[in-house]
Amino acid sequence: MKIVVLDFSDWKVKIINNLTEDIQVDEAEELLYKKYGFKHSSIEFMIVPELKIETLN
Repeated sequence: MKIVVLDFSDWKVKIINNLTEDIQVDEAEELLYKKYGFKHSSIEFMIVPELKIETLN
């Protein structure tokens, strides 16, 4: 599993890799806010099994 983070504080997309398969939203929030120091008001995130990037023109 991966967490895709949209970080509005620096306008970057950040990926956290190699998470447990059964990570729950509350566990992901704790990881993001306590371990990585993200702020609640400056991010949006989603948990995905794999990452596929599609570029739209």
